[in-house]
Amino acid sequence: MVAESQFPDVRFITRKWAPAMGGMETYCIRLTAELSKTHRLDILALPGKPNGDVPSAIALIGFGLKTALRLLFVGPAKVVHLGDVAIWPLGWIASLRHPQSRVILSAHGSDLNYATNHKFLGRLYAAYIKIGARLLSHSSLIANSDWISELATQLGFQNVVKVALGTDIRSQSAPSAHNGCLFFAGRITPSKGLSFIVSEVLAGMENPPKIKVAGTVWDEGEAQILESPLVEYLGNLGPDQLADQYGQAMAVVVPSLGKEGFGLVAAEAAACGGVVIASDHSGLAEVVTPDIGLLADSTSPRDWVAAIEHVRNWPIEKRDSFAKNAQSVASSRYAWHRVAKETAAVYDKV
Repeated sequence: MVAESQFPDVRFITRKWAPAMGGMETYCIRLTAELSKTHRLDILALPGKPNGDVPSAIALIGFGLKTALRLLFVGPAKVVHLGDVAIWPLGWIASLRHPQSRVILSAHGSDLNYATNHKFLGRLYAAYIKIGARLLSHSSLIANSDWISELATQLGFQNVVKVALGTDIRSQSAPSAHNGCLFFAGRITPSKGLSFIVSEVLAGMENPPKIKVAGTVWDEGEAQILESPLVEYLGNLGPDQLADQYGQAMAVVVPSLGKEGFGLVAAEAAACGGVVIASDHSGLAEVVTPDIGLLADSTSPRDWVAAIEHVRNWPIEKRDSFAKNAQSVASSRYAWHRVAKETAAVYDKV
């Protein structure tokens, strides 16, 4: 008989892992790195492709089948933590095999937001998630924002706890001067709002600033905006390069048109001494509090123009004071050791 002490404290299961690049991948890797300092972990992860892309559909199906089979034969863990809600069947199998294990699910923006789509596939996905909520009624769900908490509750999850994300990207100094440009970091896809900023906001300004852009092209149609004379495309940037651009920009814009589970770019930018202007909805509005940055109506070019001009006209002293305070707040509020501590508290909750 195997001694109970030889079983892991946490069996962490995720289909989101490096070398794929994204918010969920960062969450899974950084959370488990912090948890490993205090817990015994058994990590079951599906790595991404070497070029940073997500795994193929065949790889995802294979991972699900192999993990389901493994869960039938491995010993129990005190906690089985699923890195995202879409893989809830693996938590259900784990609970059937070892009823004493506590099942925890993490929920992100793309996990639950698609379930609000009223088209056929969105309704089908919502039904799938609701089945999981019913079968795992005794599980706990960790949401990364109040907005995601509300969606999870609407979909049937009963034990929902909010744990905001963390970031490692930060700068040791907060530059008071700026380069006169806006900065956008993120996927080049319509929902992120880059075309909105360039075509509707900057185009309506008498003296528009240039905007530097970093990120991966996800939509070729949206990518056409990179040809604008107002845009300087920097490609994909590493953490240190991102930190420099965040701090040097006149303002870091996060103009998402679609709902965001958590405004990670906003938290990163503030932690690097950047001045953030973000859309006033969903998880973004929770991150960008008045001590972090400014909010603008995601549908109003006039509102964005006013926010950009407001920041551009700040005296050096005001900018320096705001940036340093925002950096201090963001660095403390969005630390990974805090994420791990709050997650462990969910594990221990009866």
